[in-house]
Amino acid sequence: MLYFLFGKKEELSRHAAENTFATAAVMFGNVLLLAWFVKDIGSFAQSAYAALGIPTIDPATWDNVPIVVVCLFGLAAKDFADYVIHRIMHTRWGWPTHAAHHSDTHVNALSLYRVHILEWLMMHLNYIVLLTWLQMPQAIPVVMLLQTLHGMYVHMDLDFDHGPFKYVIASPVFHRWHHADVPEAYGKNLAGVFPIFDLVFGTYYNPGPCKEKMGALSSGVEDKNPIHIFTYPLREWARLITIEKSRWAARPSKSRSVPTPKQVKERG
Repeated sequence: MLYFLFGKKEELSRHAAENTFATAAVMFGNVLLLAWFVKDIGSFAQSAYAALGIPTIDPATWDNVPIVVVCLFGLAAKDFADYVIHRIMHTRWGWPTHAAHHSDTHVNALSLYRVHILEWLMMHLNYIVLLTWLQMPQAIPVVMLLQTLHGMYVHMDLDFDHGPFKYVIASPVFHRWHHADVPEAYGKNLAGVFPIFDLVFGTYYNPGPCKEKMGALSSGVEDKNPIHIFTYPLREWARLITIEKSRWAARPSKSRSVPTPKQVKERG
């Protein structure tokens, strides 16, 4: 309904419908896999965390802190954890896990849910390592709700940039540049909620309203084929491994190296 209020009639296009179907298919595939493996994943993650021996804060630390402050701190902590793993996923070897999210060429609120299960696993393990030690379970429901609602909002095709507050909280314009399929925007605007992380770590990019094409077609990720999207990580890693093997094979080995004049003299 919000789109119609702003004249976004393209939401009813065939292109939008096909992308939405692909998003739903990827999300449904994730649900099936998670329903099968989620207990094992959770058990492994918790045991691995315990093995690391990371000290935790006493939960009573937060008892006298206003719940609003606890939730804001929790939201900032989670956004920083997201920024860290998000930046890793925008590297050469991390990209295959994140490509599914960028495959949508019709970015809208539902694009938030177009993620590969491998990305979900990385995020889940990241939260356990970076956030569990904070021991603030009372903030988790609020943080998750706020981040989900805000995540859907920033994926909307709206020319909202938040004016003087654009550095305080992420806007649809800010995040749309993150999904733009143009080189200058690659790996930029990685924070989900607080752009301050991008400003501090040099990944902020917001020249104004984004009218560029969306998606990741240029990197070989299809936008409307759920099977192609779901299998992309394995195919891309296989391609990268093949490239690395070729490079390694092309390196001159010590046994085939040309001897130096000094070595020739010594051998003679």
